[in-house]
Amino acid sequence: MHAARRTLAAAAAPLLIAGLAACGSSEEPAATEQAPTVEETDEEQSPAEEPEDDAEEDSPPAEQPEDSEAAEGSESPEDQEADGPEQSEGEESEDSDDAGETGAAGSGASSVEHLWIDDSWTIEEIDDICGEMDLSPANYSDQEGFFTCGPTAASALACQVEAENLVRCITNAPGRSAISFTSDKAAEDAGAMPANEDALPIQVTLPEGVTCQPISHDHDQHFEDMFSWYSCDDGSELLTDEDITNTFAVEGETWTVQQSVDKGAPEEVVAQTVTFAGG
Repeated sequence: MHAARRTLAAAAAPLLIAGLAACGSSEEPAATEQAPTVEETDEEQSPAEEPEDDAEEDSPPAEQPEDSEAAEGSESPEDQEADGPEQSEGEESEDSDDAGETGAAGSGASSVEHLWIDDSWTIEEIDDICGEMDLSPANYSDQEGFFTCGPTAASALACQVEAENLVRCITNAPGRSAISFTSDKAAEDAGAMPANEDALPIQVTLPEGVTCQPISHDHDQHFEDMFSWYSCDDGSELLTDEDITNTFAVEGETWTVQQSVDKGAPEEVVAQTVTFAGG
């Protein structure tokens, strides 16, 4: 009996294993049942892909030209090398032009002008101051026919014979003041008067419109015992070591002066305009 039971048990074991396997396989169809879900998902995604295509078709065409322009705008290395020198030359040309303009402005070139008496001036009629004296080339004119005569106090800085024996002389250029008189002597000799190659400005204009004019006497005290032969309308003065001709330092087209304010140490200033008597 025991042997028969063991035999039955041994025979039943494979059946039990097979039954358990059958029970385990009965759970797998649940996973198998989910497979259609994957297929349904694929079917649901396929229509979703079509709207993406439609979205791409409906997208604004402006994005495509940007890509096309970028593609068209791209240059080969040869084209870039060919364009490179032209751009650099253009940039160098602009830089050189700017440098030239900056150099002209920084050079402090002074403007040279001429002025003469007209009807807008204040003209005082006086007696002949030339008399029988010899004429001298005007210190403040660089043109022929301009002269000076008479005493220093008359301040006849630059004179000219204008008609017959009528003489006019500038006495104060910034103030537009002049004198006039008749002189036979001046009428005879003025025509042969040469230009003064060492002429000095009869008026100097500094930055901010400060105007300076020559003076005949220097009786004032100045910084470190220097001298001044030009006074300015703002109270400042132009200093020099002693000689009036050293008031100006001329380099090319630039005229510089030593301007002293309130008797202080002079500062080198570039004259904006230097003016001579003349037409």
